[in-house]
Amino acid sequence: MALIYIVEDDESIGMLIQAALGSAAHETRLLHDASELERAIEEEAPGLLMLDIMLPGKDGWTILAEWKARAKTAGVPVIILSARSEELDKVRGLESGAEDYITKPFGVLELQARVKTVLRRSGAEPVSLYRLDDLTLDVLKKEVRRGEEEIRLTRRELELLEYLFRHQGQVISREQLLESVWDYRHEAETTRTVDYHVASLRQKLGEAQNRYIETVRGFGYRMKKE
Repeated sequence: MALIYIVEDDESIGMLIQAALGSAAHETRLLHDASELERAIEEEAPGLLMLDIMLPGKDGWTILAEWKARAKTAGVPVIILSARSEELDKVRGLESGAEDYITKPFGVLELQARVKTVLRRSGAEPVSLYRLDDLTLDVLKKEVRRGEEEIRLTRRELELLEYLFRHQGQVISREQLLESVWDYRHEAETTRTVDYHVASLRQKLGEAQNRYIETVRGFGYRMKKE
């Protein structure tokens, strides 16, 4: 199941959401404002963000705009949970990039169903096994195989391969890889770091002519699809 961040300043409502999602086997973190969310993102990006609009300090609209503008979280779906039930608010939320808008009060079964639908549509539910031709990545076992041969990778190479697999078919910029895989901030790493690790990964995979990972000149890389 997915890791879900819940940004809700009402403790009782937040705990209700946690209970509803926990009973559906999701892992949740209850956060109360934008600053707590920022700290959580530094540790790990979730599979889904549940976002209230009326929050202390930075409101939900601002958080949503920043969420969709950041490379690390742009692809993470957002469900707005709000007591504001006006049609214009719902339209604003959807047009701002939210995948769904649920008004309070809500039913537990409805909440679970709509979360399940958003995760399925976005592909945010975690995948434990990836395949491309004869190459497989078992995320849970942290095991990579080409045919029957096991390939030993470093932790960073595993994270890089998993990220490329999770965005299979998409062109990923070097800057996005730095931010998402290396959690790059300002000075420690450069785009040459990405190129070095991709080259090392390709060598270990025994790639010939970009069989698995394609270079998109002047931009970044793309994991091929079957």
